[in-house]
Amino acid sequence: MNKENLLRMAKHLKNVPRKLFSMEMFRYCDNSGDMIPECNSVGCIIGHCVILDEWEEVPKVFGVIDFLQWSEKFTGILSLSPEWHWCFSGKWSTVDNTVDGAIARIIWLLENGLPENWHKQMCGKQPLCYTDIKVEDHHG
Repeated sequence: MNKENLLRMAKHLKNVPRKLFSMEMFRYCDNSGDMIPECNSVGCIIGHCVILDEWEEVPKVFGVIDFLQWSEKFTGILSLSPEWHWCFSGKWSTVDNTVDGAIARIIWLLENGLPENWHKQMCGKQPLCYTDIKVEDHHG
């Protein structure tokens, strides 16, 4: 796990306008389908954070960002692993679809590791363990 890059992501997310954040999808494309470094649309953690990497280093398939491959390379977390789901899964959109929640999950993972009941939290079946984390206290 690349703790430095995860902290960079948490810090970057603090500046993402709340109306442009959703855990539901990586990001929307513009009408041409072109991808650019900046996420100027509604997007999730990964969609907003590819800007933290050198654009040439962001993996693309036929000009479209390979978000799973990028997230794995940048964070050191295997895509679709429990840790990846804890931080990045679209399932969070129905339980905690907030920027602060996304930041708090990253901080929780870095400070405490993956909660044993992570999947039940993500599915809304158990209380969220990170609600006491104040994101403004973590400066990345």
